[in-house]
Amino acid sequence: MEVHANITQKVFINPKDVIEKLIEKEVGWRGWIFEKDGKYYKGHEESAGCHSMDIDEEIPQEEYEYIKALQLVLKNLKD
Repeated sequence: MEVHANITQKVFINPKDVIEKLIEKEVGWRGWIFEKDGKYYKGHEESAGCHSMDIDEEIPQEEYEYIKALQLVLKNLKD
């Protein structure tokens, strides 16, 4: 006998978790963004044996502004 059913359940999703995941998707885990000399970058740390190095990648202004907006929303949700 085979039974098919649709089950719905109300769940709570913390908006902070959603925003944090969106930021992480853009810059990676523990990544960052910055502006330097009119250009926009995202960076992350990479292991290089017994030490680590910062890796920076240039990104479009629109991506930078999107991430900054997400960070602003997250900051205001935490207050």
